[in-house]
Amino acid sequence: MTSRPVRETLQLLVDHVIAESVADLDRPHVLAITEGGLTYVSGPYLDAQAALCALEDDRKVNAEVAADRSYRVTPLLPPFCPHLVPRPGGADG
Repeated sequence: MTSRPVRETLQLLVDHVIAESVADLDRPHVLAITEGGLTYVSGPYLDAQAALCALEDDRKVNAEVAADRSYRVTPLLPPFCPHLVPRPGGADG
């Protein structure tokens, strides 16, 4: 049994993390806006770029309160409990 050198193993890990991060950009995203202790979620948007455009639009439209808001764009994850989600075309949806 031969083992990989540590440097090669680390490079494989870095490559994987970068590939997953880049793939995340093409996944649906949501925009979370927090203001006054309340968080609002907008989306889903087609991808990260669309969610960032929504963020910029909100900042422009709500310029007078934008400084009091925090914004976060994040990928929309699949359901953690898929058995609770109706199937498309099924009796539930």
